[in-house]
Amino acid sequence: MDKAQLIRTLQIAAGVLIIVLAVGLYKAKTDAAQTQRHVRQLEQQVEETEASLRALRAEIAHLESPARVEEMSENHLGMSVGSESAALPASAMDQHLPAPRRTKAEE
Repeated sequence: MDKAQLIRTLQIAAGVLIIVLAVGLYKAKTDAAQTQRHVRQLEQQVEETEASLRALRAEIAHLESPARVEEMSENHLGMSVGSESAALPASAMDQHLPAPRRTKAEE
């Protein structure tokens, strides 16, 4: 092989290498763009989920609020919040509590 043919072969090999690198770069850019779109979609889903979670926590706080529980107990159960004077004295508690159960170990 003479010098001219060697140079021509190297030029062809360099051209093929440039084409392969260009195609690889294009594919890498395309993959990166797809990945970036996917990341944006995931971030949006996370934001939507966090907003939903905040709304649910606010609803739970509303449902568990003492004022609401008190209102529901009055409306549905006919119960109202008692005062300390309505509490039973310690001596009267035994009369209102059920009798203790016997355990198998006592029998």
